[in-house]
Formats: sequence, C-alpha cells, structure tokens
Amino acid sequence: MEATEFVAAVGGPVDPAGFPAFMSEDAVEACRLSLMVMRAQLADFDRAVGVRTTVELVDSPFFTCRAKEIAPDHHVITIPLGLVCRFYVLADLLCGYLLRSTVMLVLEDVDAKWESLWRLPRGLHPLFGAPDTRTDWRKELEVLHSDVCTPEAAYDVASMTSLALMFVIGHEAAHVYRRHGPQLRAMKRLGVVRTPEDERYFRRFAETDADVMATHWVMLAQDVGRITALEGGREFSAVTAYFRLSYAVTALYALFDVHRKHMGSYLEGIYAHPMVRRHVFSVAGAMTSANEPETYAVWPRLEEHGWLHCAFGLNGLNIDTLMGKFGKVPKGYNAVPVSSLHYDPQSMLAVQVAYEREMRFYAVMAACHEGFGTLRMGTTPEAVKFEVPDGRIMAELLQAGDPAVRAAHAMSVRAEAVRAQ
Repeated sequence: MEATEFVAAVGGPVDPAGFPAFMSEDAVEACRLSLMVMRAQLADFDRAVGVRTTVELVDSPFFTCRAKEIAPDHHVITIPLGLVCRFYVLADLLCGYLLRSTVMLVLEDVDAKWESLWRLPRGLHPLFGAPDTRTDWRKELEVLHSDVCTPEAAYDVASMTSLALMFVIGHEAAHVYRRHGPQLRAMKRLGVVRTPEDERYFRRFAETDADVMATHWVMLAQDVGRITALEGGREFSAVTAYFRLSYAVTALYALFDVHRKHMGSYLEGIYAHPMVRRHVFSVAGAMTSANEPETYAVWPRLEEHGWLHCAFGLNGLNIDTLMGKFGKVPKGYNAVPVSSLHYDPQSMLAVQVAYEREMRFYAVMAACHEGFGTLRMGTTPEAVKFEVPDGRIMAELLQAGDPAVRAAHAMSVRAEAVRAQ
C-alpha cells in the first residue's frame, strides 16, 4: 500500500483551507507550523533508526490517531482533523473559566455504579461524544463554539492547539521510533510474547512509552521555539509557554475516554486512566527539567499551575453541566463529571497508587524492550529513563501477585533466554 492510498482511506489530507471557518487564522497557521516542526524532527528520528515516516492531518471526525506500517520500515502517521477541532473548542471553553471561582466540586466515589448511570448531555455531544455520520460534525462544533468561545484568549487557544497537535504527533512518532509494532511481531515469533494477555500488556507498555517520549519531545520542540525566537530578536516568555503546554496536555487528556470514569475501568486494556497518563506527563516533564535545569528552571512550578488551572476549568464545566447549561439527562442519571479527568481530594491517592503500579510495570517492560536486541530502534533518553525496581522490590511485587508485573517479568525472563541462545 502507498502512503497516499492509506491517507485517502482514512479521510484524505487536509490543507489550511480545509479547516472549519470557526477556527481562527492564528490557530490554523499555528497547526501548519506544528506539522512542519514535527516533520523536521521526525526526519532526524527516521535517519537515526533507518525508517521512513509520513505525517498527515486527515479529514476525519474521529478521535483516533494512527501510526500505520504500510510497508517494511515505512510508516504513516495520521491525525484526524476532528480531534484538533475538538481540542480547539474545549480549550476555548475552558479558558472562559480562568478567572472564575476555584471552588472544587466534590463527588462521591466515582465507581462502576456511578459510571453506569452517567450520560453525556446533548449540548456537549459534539465535543466529547462519538461522531455521528448522520450529522455535520463541523456545524455542530461551530454552534457549540459560538456559545462557549473566549475571544480574549484567542491567541492562547491557538498556541495550545498547536502544542496539543505536536504532543499527539510525538506520541504516534514514538511508536515508530521505538519500533513497537515490529518488536511485538519479533517477540511473538520468538516465543517471548505467548498469549493474548502478553500482547495486551506489551501494547499497554507501548502506549505509556509513547506518552513518555512525547513529553520529552514536545518540551524539546518548545525549546527550539525559544531559541529560534531569541535568535530572531523576538521575545519569548518561558512562563507563558510552559503554562500553555501544561494546560494543553491536561485539556487533551480530558477529551479521551470520557465514558470510562473509575480506575477499575482501566485495569484491563492498553491505556492507563487519563489521570494516570497526565501524571506520567508531569513526572516525565519534571525529569527532563531536572536533567537540564539551566533550560527548564521554571518548568515544575509552571507545569503545576497549568494543570491546576485546567483542572479548575474542568470543574467549572462540571458545575455548569450540573446546572443544566448543556441540556438535561434522563431522570435517574448523572451528567458529571463530564470528563474522566476529574480531580478532587478523594481521587489523589488512587491516582498515585495507580501511577506507581503502572510505572513499575512500565520500567520492567522498557528494559525488556530495549534489551531484546533484534531491531534497530531509538532508546529512551536518559532524562526520562525510569528505574527498574531492584531485586527486593521486584520479589515483593511478584509475591503480591500483580498480574501486569508478573507478565512483564515472565516476558523479560523469556527474552533473556532468547538472547542467551
């Protein structure tokens, strides 16, 4: 299959003229520049690992981004325009809460029963709901945007949209650079990955790996912007830039998996809970900052502020939803939290516990992945390399019976046996 064939099959390429009219010229131009920057960055990655990658924004209403291997060592990354437009509308909406009250809405435990009684109000369906082929998604988003836009934040929204686009491209690029697809095939062929459960856990590792790499790369890309601005005699505010990046990634995760709320929904499958994924971004960003303090000295403080203000914005959206601003849901059902990215004091401990479990599993799998030695691939930058649990901690984890850690350990043992042959 040719790249053009695959791109056409998922909606066809989008040029600046193909963006909906409600998106500002600044936002469209910022997205064009982001694509240009990430394509240049990917060209360097491609040379490093011996692959070829095509990146296209495609005319699709869906959320799902893809890194498709269309031929040996040739990949196509597609980002749906629908995701970019939804992010733009959500960022505009959330910016309207920036100067409002910071009182948090505290909910009861968001558990499986709560989730089963949750419904998205009709007014927010164009933003968070599954695309409906019977409706014009552009028109529906335009109507919602006209009601929620924040004109005074137009430039911030445009900038955050470009940063979110860079992050999702970075995530998909990591699948290519780290050779997740070819590696999985090799591990299955050599008997390291033996069961559907093994494959699911490898894919879960790959998604977290892509989040870690995307965090590192988007910070590097933003620093290139800083250097370019200063060399061109233009101003660059690290405070504003880092706040926007943190806010943008938080808002981006708020878009995903809104139909699954509680932590238990994510114990199976290939993605961690959006709150855990957002915490991975926070920690990986802090690790990058600590590795280059002269460049990222103010990052930790601004990253926290960006997350906090976006969380307050999502809380404001919850309150407005509760008050019926976006329509009612059937009697006996609840409409909040709107997003799975719902923070309140009750959720913090669960997020931390889930994060620690996830990253122990991730560290073991990352070491197995990089040490397998069958493929030329990009390695994890030292700045964001998570430490593998030592023998004592690993023994405790195995004794505790965590199925993810057990599967990762078993695959590591089998990989070592293959390497020894």
